[in-house]
Amino acid sequence: MRVSFLVFCFFLSSLVCFAQNTKQQTRNQALKILLISDLNDSYGATTYSEQVHDVIAKVDAIQPDLVLCAGDMVAGQSKKLSVARLDSMWSGFLSAVLNPLSEKNIPFGFTMGNHDASPNYLHDRQAASKFWLANKGKVNLTFIDDGHFPYYFSYIKNNVFFISWDASSEVIPDQIRSWMKEQLQLAVAKNARGRIVLGHLPLYALVADKNKPGEVLQSADETLSFLKSQQVDMYISGHQHVYYPAAKEQVTLLHAGCLGGGPRELIGHQRPAYKAYAVIEIGKRKRVRKADIQGFVARDHREVPLDSLPARVQGFNGIVERIDVAQNP
Repeated sequence: MRVSFLVFCFFLSSLVCFAQNTKQQTRNQALKILLISDLNDSYGATTYSEQVHDVIAKVDAIQPDLVLCAGDMVAGQSKKLSVARLDSMWSGFLSAVLNPLSEKNIPFGFTMGNHDASPNYLHDRQAASKFWLANKGKVNLTFIDDGHFPYYFSYIKNNVFFISWDASSEVIPDQIRSWMKEQLQLAVAKNARGRIVLGHLPLYALVADKNKPGEVLQSADETLSFLKSQQVDMYISGHQHVYYPAAKEQVTLLHAGCLGGGPRELIGHQRPAYKAYAVIEIGKRKRVRKADIQGFVARDHREVPLDSLPARVQGFNGIVERIDVAQNP
């Protein structure tokens, strides 16, 4: 009986702690987000580039309230990689990225990339699941629903509602869309001052190497309509290895640059490719749609001037416009 009573007390204490933390995170507070993506280098790499280490070390200067990663945290998606090698890759990520952030109590939101957990690579997905379930406590997120962690889950930060969905391939399964609809009907989501969805693959192609089916989400226009119907303010993606803040039909489409291997040029734009990260700032009384977004060249931390990016980019499946152009046609 005493053991059962202690278990009950622990459960009750956990519920009270959860309620208090959730209540705190539903208050409007200024929110600064450091956005990184595509940290991986060559297949099987267990170490990270100078830029990854440099940006993670820079969190003391940036002072983000939250770090987001738009996927490809490790360098999987190769049949040649053993289970032991996959585990070593995730251990490398733990040492280089997750532990330094966790030690500073900085929340870490992420989404699975194709090199992390492609649906066609069972061993990759098993290794990713094992790693994240063992290190779940280190992300320091205030979860709203973590029943499907680490593949899709929701959380709240400074009264902004976040969803990470599994866009590690071109198909978003129907059950994830249904789950997302349910999440966004929750009171905590309805009362939030904005909604941000994080997924690896983007909607529209921006670079020559990814300008083909399979490298973007299927039915981009339909997916955009779905996001808009769910009152999503911002969709953050990676995969293309290029920084480009865009918008379409009042939804911000923020394409994260890469810190790992292979930065790319925008289609039709001759500026040399560069590694990049971004900082998103949302004032205490501002909504997500009024967020201030700044991109930075990872090499020297110079800001990327918005007008240095093309006004629009056209890929095989549609056109996206730079955020300021789309908002002020």
